[in-house]
Amino acid sequence: MTHDKGISHLPVHEQDIKTQAQLEQISSDIKANQALTSNTFPINELSFLFEKNINFQKGCNYLATKYESYKCVRGDGNCYYRAFLYSLCQKLYLEKGDELQRVLTYVKSSIDTVEAFGYDRFAVEAFHEEMVDLLGAVASAQSFEVIHQMLNEENATSDYCVWYLRVITAAYMKADADRFIHFLDDPNYFDVETFCQREIDPMGRETTMVGVLALAEAFNVTVEIEYLDGREMVDEKLVKHSFGSEGSALTLIMLYRPGHYDILYN
Repeated sequence: MTHDKGISHLPVHEQDIKTQAQLEQISSDIKANQALTSNTFPINELSFLFEKNINFQKGCNYLATKYESYKCVRGDGNCYYRAFLYSLCQKLYLEKGDELQRVLTYVKSSIDTVEAFGYDRFAVEAFHEEMVDLLGAVASAQSFEVIHQMLNEENATSDYCVWYLRVITAAYMKADADRFIHFLDDPNYFDVETFCQREIDPMGRETTMVGVLALAEAFNVTVEIEYLDGREMVDEKLVKHSFGSEGSALTLIMLYRPGHYDILYN
C-alpha cells in the first residue's frame, strides 16, 4: 500500500517550486472561473451559496428584504479594493456632477500626497494616470457597460487602480499615524509604516477594518458593510457597520462574507 507524502519529503527548494506551481494553478483556476466583477444577480440567489447553513440562510432572507441585487467580486485577496473601485465608479457615473469632479480633483492631486509619504513618483505615476483616465472615462462614457468592460480586463485598469487605491490608503494612514496606530489590533505591528508595507501595499493581501476606514475617509465617502458571517442575528438583523464621513454625498454598500467582499444594491 502506498501513501501520498505530499511535498514534505522533497528538498526545500523543490518544495518551494511545487508550492509556487500550486499557487499559480489556483490563481489560473480563479481567473478562468471568476470575472473580476460579475454581472448583477438577484439578491434571492445569494442563498444558493449557503443551502446547508441555517444562520447564513436567515441572513440571506434578511438581505432579500432590504436589497434587490448584488455583484460578485473575484476572491483573490483584492476583493475589497476592487469592490470599492467598481462601486465608486458606478455611483459617480449615475450621479454625475459635483461629486465626480470632486473625486477626480482629489485623485489628480493625490500623487503629491503619496510621494510625500514615501512612494517614488516615477514608480506610481503609471498607476495614478490609470486611475485618472478611468475617472475621465466615467465622465464621458455613454453607457456604464464601457466602464464594466474596462474593469473586467485582465491585468489592466482594475489591477492598476486597485494597487493605487492601496497606495492612497497607506498614505492616508501614514499622514495620521498617531491616530491609526490605535486601530492596529495585530500584536505583530507596532507602527503604521510597517503595517502598511506588509498589509496594505502588497497585492493579494486582504483588507482589515483599518484599511476600510482609511480608504473611505480618504475619498470622503461612506461605506456601509452588511456582515453575513454566520453569527446569530440581533433583533432579526445582520450586523451592519458604517465607515467614513458622516453625511457624505456618496454611500457604497458592501456585503461581507467570511474572507470576502461583494457589492450590494438597494
